[in-house]
Amino acid sequence: MVNKYSRAVAWSAYLLALTVTIFTLGLPTDRIYQATWIVAGLIAFTIDRPWRDHVRVVWDWLPLIAALVVYDLSRGVAHHLGMPVRAQELVTVESWLFGGTIPTVWLQETLLPPTGELPWWTLLTGIVYTSHFLVPWVLAAVFYVYSRDVWSGYMRRVLLLSYLGLVTYILLPSVPPWLAAEGDVISGSVGRVAGFGFGVVPMDVSTRWLEAQSNPVAALPSLHAAFALLVAVALWPFAKNLWSRVLLAAYPVAMAFVLVYGGEHYVVDVLAGWAYLGLAILLARAWESHTTTLPGRDLTVGHPRRRW
Repeated sequence: MVNKYSRAVAWSAYLLALTVTIFTLGLPTDRIYQATWIVAGLIAFTIDRPWRDHVRVVWDWLPLIAALVVYDLSRGVAHHLGMPVRAQELVTVESWLFGGTIPTVWLQETLLPPTGELPWWTLLTGIVYTSHFLVPWVLAAVFYVYSRDVWSGYMRRVLLLSYLGLVTYILLPSVPPWLAAEGDVISGSVGRVAGFGFGVVPMDVSTRWLEAQSNPVAALPSLHAAFALLVAVALWPFAKNLWSRVLLAAYPVAMAFVLVYGGEHYVVDVLAGWAYLGLAILLARAWESHTTTLPGRDLTVGHPRRRW
């Protein structure tokens, strides 16, 4: 029999190990590495439950992790297929929308000091930008503890959104502003100044890490923008007061600003990301409506489902 203090001890040990790991090795951003910490945290938080429950945690998460790993491994397919990479087209549309101005160029020229040093609030933009690598997956873990049904609906939207984006990256590879500027498609200099690394890691080091880990032809749609909006939409039914709803509404807006200002995406990419989320939600709702009509299916057992 596990005593009543075991959960507190296991959870404290887990948090200590995670803290030490982050300080020594950095944030867990690799998909499998990150998923391992999430599953370990779920088991630690429910250590007093029967072992079968822990097996079920691994069983529930394993297919989803595999699907997301396949997504990560497939992002470079466009390069091998030889699909034409779009650069000028996005610049043309962006310029048309904003009367001949590229918002990224204007924001960097307006907000960045002429000395080339990053402003003090780069720490804030860095937090917003880096949250993309952590917040959606931490929220998934919280939903899993709260309600397996809520978690299933959330992860269904995560997978749909990821693969809708992947199909577009393969068929319509597009470059972000910083890369377009390097190819002289955009006149002027555009840096990657979102602040990944929080100013603690030198900008050149963090930029090289991003270039190594990210897909340089995955500008359209912006899944950074889409996932920020997904987090806000998923948490909206749980927001019980005005301030919490204001914070939720501000998160995708702040992410959109950081992405455009930081040279990572165009406004067009952000709008497309939000539209893709809407499509993912519609597809998920259609699937859920179909499954609830099947004999023997009752998705409302345990916790009330929230429609979003």
